[in-house]
Parts: sequence; C-alpha cells; structure tokens
Amino acid sequence: MAKKILILAANPKNTEILRLEEEVQKIEAGLQRSHPRQPFEIVFRSTEAKPEELRRAFLDCEPQIVHFSGHGSGTPGLAFLDEAGEARLVTAQALANFFKLFHDKIECVILNACYSVVQAEAIAQHIDYVIGMNQAIGDRAAIEFAVGFYDALGAGRSIEDAYLFGCSAIELEGIPEYLTPVLKKKTSGGFPEEIQQNGSANQMEKSPLEPVVNPSRFVDSNSVPLEAIALEEPEGQVSLDSPLYIERPPIESDCYETLIKPGSLIRIKAPHHMGKTSLMSRILHYGTQQGYRTACLNFQSADGEFFKNLDSFLQWFCASVSEELGLEERLDQYWRGILGSKNKCSKYFQTYILAEIEGPIALGLDEVDLIFQYPEVATDFFGLLRAWHEKGKNEPIWKKLRMAIAHSKEVYIPLNINQSPFNVGLPIELPEFTAAQVQELMVRHGLNGSKTNVEQLMNRVGGHPALIRIALYYIAKGRLTLQTLLEVAATEEGPYYAHLRRHLLKVEQDADLTAAIQQLIAAKGPVEIQSAQAFKLRSMGLVKFQGNAVTFLGDIYRDYFRSRLMDKPPVNSKEKPENPDSLLELATKTGLAAIVFTDVVNSTLFMASNQELMLQLLDRDFGVMREACQRFDGRLLKSLGDGMMICFESAVKAVAWAISVQEYFAKSAKNLAEDQILFHRIGIHLGEVVFKNDDILGTGVNIAARIQSKAKPEGICISQTVYDVVKRHLSLKVERLEAVELKGIPEPMTLYQIIIDPPEED
Repeated sequence: MAKKILILAANPKNTEILRLEEEVQKIEAGLQRSHPRQPFEIVFRSTEAKPEELRRAFLDCEPQIVHFSGHGSGTPGLAFLDEAGEARLVTAQALANFFKLFHDKIECVILNACYSVVQAEAIAQHIDYVIGMNQAIGDRAAIEFAVGFYDALGAGRSIEDAYLFGCSAIELEGIPEYLTPVLKKKTSGGFPEEIQQNGSANQMEKSPLEPVVNPSRFVDSNSVPLEAIALEEPEGQVSLDSPLYIERPPIESDCYETLIKPGSLIRIKAPHHMGKTSLMSRILHYGTQQGYRTACLNFQSADGEFFKNLDSFLQWFCASVSEELGLEERLDQYWRGILGSKNKCSKYFQTYILAEIEGPIALGLDEVDLIFQYPEVATDFFGLLRAWHEKGKNEPIWKKLRMAIAHSKEVYIPLNINQSPFNVGLPIELPEFTAAQVQELMVRHGLNGSKTNVEQLMNRVGGHPALIRIALYYIAKGRLTLQTLLEVAATEEGPYYAHLRRHLLKVEQDADLTAAIQQLIAAKGPVEIQSAQAFKLRSMGLVKFQGNAVTFLGDIYRDYFRSRLMDKPPVNSKEKPENPDSLLELATKTGLAAIVFTDVVNSTLFMASNQELMLQLLDRDFGVMREACQRFDGRLLKSLGDGMMICFESAVKAVAWAISVQEYFAKSAKNLAEDQILFHRIGIHLGEVVFKNDDILGTGVNIAARIQSKAKPEGICISQTVYDVVKRHLSLKVERLEAVELKGIPEPMTLYQIIIDPPEED
C-alpha cells in the first residue's frame, strides 16, 4: 500500500515571495520514481495553507508523511495564512499538541522553514522523525534539500538516509547551508535525539548572519506584526511561557536527558544574570512534565540567622524542601537523639520525603554560592549533597532524587575531592549568546536583526544575555535608538549604570582585581593575567578567555573602567603600606551612591504625648522599611531616632524603594486608627560620597539630609541628578521645585516632589 504524503505550503501576503510551487512540483517529480515495493502518493496539497486546513486534511487523509514549506520565526511559530491571507503564527506547543493526536499514524514531518528546529524539537516528542531548520535558510537551499530528500525516499532509502541525501544535495550545489537541516528522532524516553551528519555538525562553524540567497524562509518582523509577543521587563528569570527565551543547544537537551536518569546531578555555573535561574526553571518544568514532583530553593531567600551553624541551616533546608513539595514539616519527629545534623537531615529525606512521595523528585538549588561565605556550613552541606548523589547510584530510594544546583563563583572553599558535588554529574557552563542567538532575539523583539546591528550591539556589550535583553527592550519600547544606546551604554545616563557600578565597587575592594583591570585597559588585545584574577573576573562576567589570555567581554567594560580607574596610579597589591596612615586609606572608598534619608512628621510632639506608643510604631514602620530595603538591595547605614539613612547602588532602586514604602504605608493607614499612623518624609540624592568602614560621609550625604526636609508628609523629594537618571526607567508624576535653598548648601537646587496616587478603594 502506498504511503500517503500531505504537502502544505504557505506564503502570506506580508512575507517574502518564495518558490513554493516549484518546490511542490519537484517533490512530485521525485516521487514519481518511487520504488515499486514502496510507492508514495500525495493525498493532499495546498500552497495557501491555513490552520483549519491542517486539521481537516489530517482527519480526511490520515497521512504518514507531512511536509510544510514556508516561513518560520523560531519560538513565535510557523507562518500559516489567516482569513485575510496574512501571516498567522502557530507556536511549537500548539503544533506538538496537535501532532500528538496522530502519533500512531504519522512517521515523519518535514518543516522546510527558517528556525523551525524549535517546532521540530516539540513535535519529535510524539513523532518518530521530524526535520527542522536550525537557522535561516535560503529558498534555493530549501528546494535542493526537498528534492534530495524525496529522490532518496522514492528510491526506497530510509528516512535517515533521505535526510542525509537532502543535506548532500545542498552541499553539492555549493550552497553553504547544508548544516542547517536537523533531524530529530523520538526516543523511548520521550526526549528527541538529534541525528548528526556524520559528525560534521560539530566540525564546522556555522555563520548564520552571512547573507543567504534571497528570499529566505524567515518571517520578517518588520513586515509581520507579532502581536502575540508582549515585551517583558528585562529583569530576573525569563518565564516559562515567554517567547523571548533563547535556547543554547545542546545545553537544554543535555539537561533534560540527564534529569531522567536515576540519581542524576546537574551543575550549572555562570556569572550573574546569564540565565541560570531561567534554565533551572525549565529543567524542573521538564521534570513536572515527566510526572516528577519538583522543589526549587533559592538560597538568597534564607534569613542570615540560618547560616550561623550547620544544625539550624539543615533544619531550614529540610523544612523548605517539605514546603516546596507540599508536605507537612516534621522536624520534631526526626531532629532528636545524639546523631549529628547531617545524619538527621539524611534520615529526614530518606524516611520521610523520599518515602512519602511516589516517583522521582527533582530538586533545584539556586544561588548556592551564597553558602561559600560560610565555610563551616558549606563544607558539610556540599559533602552531604555528594553523599546523596553517591547513594543514588546503588540505593533504590535515593535513585528517586535528581538534583540541579546553580552557582556563579568558582568554588574557593576547601572541599575534599571525594566529598565535593562540583566534580561529578553533568557540568553546564552557560556561554554568552552567539551572533545567531542575538539576531533571533532581535527579531522576536520586532527589530531589524541585520548583521550590522548584531555586530554593533555585541561589540558593545558582548553576548551577555541580560545586557542584550535590556538593550532590545529599550529599543523596542522606543526609549532609545540603537545608536544612542551604544553611546550612553558605559555612562551613568545609560540603562546599565547599576550593573556597572556594582562591578566597580567589587573591583575597587580588591587591589589585585583593580590591577588586573588596569592591565586589561592598557592592553590592545587579549592579555595574560594571574589565573586567580582571571577566574574571578570571568565569574563576574567581565571578561572572556581566548586561550590562556583574557579580554573584556564587551567594550562597555573597557570604557567604563577606563573612566573610573585609569586616573588612579597602578596598584601593586604585593606592596605593603609604609605607615599606619595608608591603612586608613585602604578602609576609605570614594564613589557614587544614592543616599536616602527618612524622618517622621511632628515626631517630637508625638513622642512627648505618648513615648511608648511612638517607639512601638517606629519599630513597626522601620521593620517595613528594612524588609523593603532587602528587596531593593539597599544597605541600612544608620537609625536616626525617628528616621533612617540608607544607601543604594542605584538611584532607580532607591526611588522604587521609596515609592513602595510610601504606597504600603498609605494603604495600611486606611485600616488604622488615627493615633496609629506615622507620616514619613523621604529625601533622595545621587552624588559622590566617601565610604569609611561602615559609615558614609561627604557633601552628597548632607544634600540628601536637606532634601528630606523639603518632602511633603507621606511624600518623596528627589534631586535633579536623581531625576535625570530615573526618568528613563520609571514612569513618574512629579512637581518641579525651582531654586530651592538648602541649609548649608551654597547654591540653590532644583528638586522634584514625586506625586503618588492615593491607594485604590478595596
């Protein structure tokens, strides 16, 4: 009986014209030479395919092979036609769910469209063979692949052989896109395996940004509106349903394959904001899809008191995992007797958590490098994780536990090689984005992903995922042009000022790192520096390795550090201070900071009338301020009777903190008696200050204190310098105050009162 082939092609009005009819005709010609023992029959064909045609054709024809030709755009989807003949993008998940309904009928799916490997990966969970394209593919290459594939299939060759013939057909024509088609094969574990072209895919560097023979089978986001994509604030992890997550093959597939192995361990290392948490969430989500119970702990969420000793830390750990898994905390039953803390923790997991839950448990541990600063806790805790991993090799109950741990820094704490979890399991070191990945992310933001644009952006910020996302968000929102962003990137005016200042403070606190940065700035190219400094700078995400040498990840760091560090004399960390005064100098640092002062309106009268109540209300409100301070990365410097002095690394975080605090107080006041309400004033200034031990001094501090006195009750007053920075990042209503005289400040200043909308009625 002849095998049935369904051919769908789509060339929407608002996309480049493709030679789809020619492709379909050549497929038919190739199949006419079908082997007599295995003939093929085209049972349906359409060059104006709509989603409903896909559904109806499958039900009517029940094909064994499905061929789609047209435009693709990566994660956003394949372009079918809507009722007006324009592009309607169908996502990978939608296609996968649809093909799942025909998993026992369809043998092979060919997606002859740009970046369709995303859809191929999803469909191959249900269909034996799926072919997609791992980058943009030109029209000519796509046609040659189809001709070679169906010629071989018609001659009686297997699907895997036909795939190789298709790739070879591209190469024989001298087209450099023969590595673009990718064959995904379904495995018994449900995770697709990629069939290699005799290993060539790992031996040749692809150049996805090189011009291809036009037209290409790519949805141009400048002409096709992608309404389904909502721009997200470029902060924190990329949500599971976000179309802006960019995979870095084969990292995701390697992690998924490892997770389904009994007792597995995945180790993810990368600098901050490189995508560790986003990858972790996808690993655990994959576990959920397999029916696993999952738990994720971020060690940043643990109170500092839990790190004081091993016993309190492991109790917090067990209780937190129980809560994440939806189990009742039962420490009182297991934390008894003379057994040590590690034995009690292992017993808690083995006899309670692992015994209580049927099936595998996927445990994600994020930001574990926070524990490195507590060596006594770290040594025993990481040794415990290693012991559990070893148990998982032989003991059935421990085989149920699969772990993924993520950290940013090199492991500098002393760990016995046989007791460390950092030298076993699957090691994952997240790389920066490649040019192809940056181009795809540009397109997903609806921007022009031209080779020039990609090169300019990557020269400036490297392939750092967070910096790339911030840039594309600002450009897509119309807040900055690419050219303006390139110009202001390394300045306080640009969107990276908080990121840069945070790194500057870390570098300035380490004389060796300062010397290494100065050496890199002075060098014209990659330079070899001390290995300890090289790895520290790499763990911070500031440099990349080229052999044994390092160079800045992007020009942004060279320019920023040059303006901050090169006016200082070179640092020789090996030189000892010649006199006690130099010790004082080492403890004193100068830099920019956002300084916040708060106080309570009419506090003296309130204190005089009811001192005990006043102190209780201050404790209540100060608790709110401290908690918000942690969320916005602030540093509480002093309590000043009825006020606070707080330092933030960025003006944006300082203002965001102030707004959140005042909004909270305003909302809470609606449910409080009049004598239970305190009215706080907040003043903020961004300026040069001197950090001395745990104190902060300078004119910038004095100005912030004076600005606070100009704030309205329940209000926030900021300086011109603060407003100039935050106006690009926060949507504010302000009242401008011209030529305000401040006590002790020689020149009048321009200030801004931030107007906060009253809380909504419940």
